[in-house]
Amino acid sequence: MIVPDPNFRPNPARAVYVQGKIDQQLVDRLTPRIIALTAQNRSPITVYIDSRGGSVASSEQILRLLQSSNQDGADPCWLITVVTGNASSAAADLLSSGNYVISMPDTSILYHGVRVSPNDPITQEVAFALSESFKQANDRYAMSLARKSEWRFMFRFVTLRNDFAKHREEKKNPALTDLQCFLGMIREKLSAHASEILDQAEKRYQRYDAVLTYVFARTIFKEGRTEAQMDALILKSIISFEHKENKNNPNWSFAKAGLGRINDDYFLLREYLASAYSEQFKRLCDRWGGFVLEESEKAKLEALNESEKMEKKVELLRPLFQPIWSFFVALCHELQKGENELSPLDAFWLGLIDEVIGSPDLPLVRYMSEFKPDDPPPAQPPAPLPADNQPPALPSASPTPI
Repeated sequence: MIVPDPNFRPNPARAVYVQGKIDQQLVDRLTPRIIALTAQNRSPITVYIDSRGGSVASSEQILRLLQSSNQDGADPCWLITVVTGNASSAAADLLSSGNYVISMPDTSILYHGVRVSPNDPITQEVAFALSESFKQANDRYAMSLARKSEWRFMFRFVTLRNDFAKHREEKKNPALTDLQCFLGMIREKLSAHASEILDQAEKRYQRYDAVLTYVFARTIFKEGRTEAQMDALILKSIISFEHKENKNNPNWSFAKAGLGRINDDYFLLREYLASAYSEQFKRLCDRWGGFVLEESEKAKLEALNESEKMEKKVELLRPLFQPIWSFFVALCHELQKGENELSPLDAFWLGLIDEVIGSPDLPLVRYMSEFKPDDPPPAQPPAPLPADNQPPALPSASPTPI
């Protein structure tokens, strides 16, 4: 039996409509409506989106209004975002910011990196400054997208994980890792263009994995060291890695390309450390750990106190969840490159949205919330006793023929 949950059901009576270009005019038009809805009560708000994007600053201003608290410190309203036509650029980011994200059929969702239309001529100095600014902005938006949607991607993983053994058997390769099984199964469900994005993200992830493995094998993270001391050790390992990777290339040098890669690798590692050991990753483990832990592991966890339980749970789940999380970060970075137009099903399997209207066979987190077991049929009353309160006589057995 399905019992509708308002946290997963769009409600036009408590809705705002993001249509056309996202700019200050749109902010001005939506602000009174958003303030009125958030002041009425803290029920979910639906945001219907049909926009090709516009100003990132305006999109973030709309989101801040939607996620505002009140004078009593109440939690923000739960947001249901729905793409009805297009959600491109800043509109795609707004779409992914919902607590539950829905796509109408035959819509388009497009991600790309930061852009600017300068009015003045571009000098070499300005071009360099813009390049650095774009890179930092793209990295920031990639991590923002990852934080907003990582739990969706992890839900895809836990719902497909039971079929990994079957996938290894079909591919005749028992050595496939969980991540390889997961990506192989997703790839079969994607369009050709989305598969290319997945392939590029896999290459980026392999680079991440190589750098991180090398650095962690050679860097001892001891308590008591200053941040500068840790940075020095990390940079030393990264320089060693870059030299090892390129020592056979006579055209390579640190001056030509190596310094840029060292900079990229350094910020990648800092980003990894900040997120992989964060409270958000712990919450990710807590949310989905029950789907993958063995019963014996769950029993051992229950014997621990609350603080030990969380620490042990993360310890058990990190080897399983960390590669999936790291790959998703690589995917979000890849979505900031070029023009990445996705169909609703592409966006669903890549963990960017939660539901596609008209595709009921998809594994939806909504089903987990709304499914309620049917009530058992009422028990039949016992047959009434005879007037003398004696049990009714059993029928006599038929005589056996001789």
